[in-house]
Amino acid sequence: MSDMTTPPPEDSEAPSAEAPPAEAPPAEAPAAEAPRAESAPPVPAPPPPTGVAPSGAGGWGPPGKIRSWGVVAVLTIITCGIYGLFWQYYVFEEDKQHSGDGVGGVVGVILAIFIGIVNIFLLPAEVGNIYAKAGQEKPVSGVTGFWVLIPIVGWFIWLYKVQTAINTRWEQMGAVRA
Repeated sequence: MSDMTTPPPEDSEAPSAEAPPAEAPPAEAPAAEAPRAESAPPVPAPPPPTGVAPSGAGGWGPPGKIRSWGVVAVLTIITCGIYGLFWQYYVFEEDKQHSGDGVGGVVGVILAIFIGIVNIFLLPAEVGNIYAKAGQEKPVSGVTGFWVLIPIVGWFIWLYKVQTAINTRWEQMGAVRA
């Protein structure tokens, strides 16, 4: 058992049998490079980043679709709110794909269906966080949700502010109005 814990003597034949292959590459390379090759093992490439799809815009994900706040408002009213659920899904999902942060589309719609008041504050907060992450001033934040408390026109003001901030970010990232 003591043989397993003690290193073999330097005069043993096993290390000398392995020594010629280790010495062969430095003999082929110039003498000045031999110590560096032995002391620095090759460095593996770093793993690709996760969460955010790489793009030409500094690691941000793809921009979302530019939408007219007026069309969103009219379609939401005509469909008795059903289009509003689709709109929230797409906006939350595009925000998450773009920044890598946020709740995403599925969670956004679940919140909209069961605890709708949360999204009134959460959506502008997420949009504002995208601007902050990009080093810009937040055009909207969670406080923007208080516009909805104004009867009748409050929701339109909120929608205008949120959708305009989203559209501006997408245009900064190269999206074009359709």
